[in-house]
Amino acid sequence: MMRKSRFIIFVSIIVMLMLSGCSFISSSAPTDKKESNSQAETKGNTETKTKKAKEGPLTIGVSTLALSNINNQQDYEYTEKFIKESGHKPFMVNANGSTEKQVKDIENLIQADVDVIIIQAGETDVLKSVVKKATSKDIPVISVLSGWIPGVSTMLAPNDFEVATELYQYLAAETGFEGKVITLNHNNHVSIRMRRNVQDAILKEYTGIKRVANITTGFPGTEQLAYKGVESTLQAHPDVNAIWATFDLEAIGAAKAVKDLGKEGVIIGGVDGEQQAFQSIKDGGPIVVTYVADIESRSKQAVEAAEKLAKGEPIEKYYPTKMIRVTKENVDEYLK
Repeated sequence: MMRKSRFIIFVSIIVMLMLSGCSFISSSAPTDKKESNSQAETKGNTETKTKKAKEGPLTIGVSTLALSNINNQQDYEYTEKFIKESGHKPFMVNANGSTEKQVKDIENLIQADVDVIIIQAGETDVLKSVVKKATSKDIPVISVLSGWIPGVSTMLAPNDFEVATELYQYLAAETGFEGKVITLNHNNHVSIRMRRNVQDAILKEYTGIKRVANITTGFPGTEQLAYKGVESTLQAHPDVNAIWATFDLEAIGAAKAVKDLGKEGVIIGGVDGEQQAFQSIKDGGPIVVTYVADIESRSKQAVEAAEKLAKGEPIEKYYPTKMIRVTKENVDEYLK
């Protein structure tokens, strides 16, 4: 009987020891796993969030939609100049007016693994997908005259609402805030849309000015579209006294139509600072006003922003470009 009792006690002790061991394993194993997961998670987050700053010379990709106007030409040329002067390598691409080609050009820049991309004069909506693709590859994108595209690091552009307000107020005042006007614009580019919206607002306010026609242009081929539209409208409305353009290529095409038809007393205004616009201002019209930007400073600022982005330094989301009004009073300063 005693032997049996000892056996039961012995078995009980064994069972207790086994249960104690299981409890130890059960309580300690999750702790080890938790620590392991935490370490892995911390490591993963660090690798995702920490972007290695680029040291030394950069490869900066520059994509322009077209070089058909003075603004685009100078942005492109000055940017290339400042990239080289800063000791970096420019990768320049020109889409020759094709939005589809500009998208492909930027895809090629991404494929080439450039350090930063500068997009000049692009059409905002068309570029959304390719900008997203660039940022997914950790390539910062700078918008110059291309509007705010989701994913860009910064935007360099004038306040076109302000510029347009000054321009059309000036033209309205020159006609005594009355008469008949032709407006020129198109819907493809953000700057043009902004100026078009201001045309509508000012015409709504000054009811003494009557719009007889709105001519839709485009880019490139702007001068020809403006010429044809203005020519036919002036034949139907010979008493028009002003033409409101959204940029100088429209104004130049309109001015040619006015001259070819022998119209007098028609004033025209635009934006950009084309030499033909300056010459028309100098000659007394029909173009009487335009606006010009400090493109050299803007291009330098874009390159400086690219350098900061590559180093991981903070930059502003928007760098405004100042515009200067050019009339007969100061045109000699700009006419070559």
